[in-house]
Amino acid sequence: MNIRIYGAEQQGVGAFDGGKFLEQRAVSFPGEKTAVDRVGPLFYWAWGKAADVAEIGMHPHKAFEIVTYVIEGLVEHRDSLGSLETVADGGAQVIQAGSGVYHAEAFRTVGSEAMQIWFEPHLSETVKKPATYRQYNHETFPSHRTHGSVAKAVIGGEAPIQLDTDANMHDWTLDPGASFSYPLDPSRQLAFLIIRGQGAAASGELQTLSHKDFVVAQATEEGEVLRLQADEEEGLRVIAIDVPVDPGYTLYRK
Repeated sequence: MNIRIYGAEQQGVGAFDGGKFLEQRAVSFPGEKTAVDRVGPLFYWAWGKAADVAEIGMHPHKAFEIVTYVIEGLVEHRDSLGSLETVADGGAQVIQAGSGVYHAEAFRTVGSEAMQIWFEPHLSETVKKPATYRQYNHETFPSHRTHGSVAKAVIGGEAPIQLDTDANMHDWTLDPGASFSYPLDPSRQLAFLIIRGQGAAASGELQTLSHKDFVVAQATEEGEVLRLQADEEEGLRVIAIDVPVDPGYTLYRK
């Protein structure tokens, strides 16, 4: 198993609305300095927090798929399709940009925390489809508690969000001292962010995981399992995305 760990200093940073909304970018915009350019069809991943009520004005997107996942607070969405919606803790907003759409975001409470994640489907196909917007509240996502951990499915599998891009997304919360295992497939990569607490990841030997670390893991042979171990005092919360190494189509060169 190959596990690569990138600290916050190796990731990109960004700001909107005069610095009212600050981001850590595990995977950044093209041309920005960051250790990871993309992970298969996952080509942008920003994790931000509002220091004040903040807005990002209307701007265009085309063809790719955008997921905004709210960790805490209240996020508003409006777009050229006529949507005007808000989503709170644990909810998600999904834009499948298709032939084109304009949208804007606003963070309506101080401390609002969210992720925006961009996936690349087969662009020459999705660009022919009309743009769509869908919203999902926390209660619509399935979650399961086992042995001190809660696993919430966000994208793929039994989750309500199904994208054109082959992707699975998970929100894992481990109680202090708890462990959690996830089977890996050599044909796929698992990328994840440590958003709360700290702990360790096992690949033969334990490797320390700290708050804000970004990790990319891939099995080198069939049957390998990633094991996460939470700190005895703080516990651990991880947002994870599983994508194919080769999605079966040519990816856009950032």
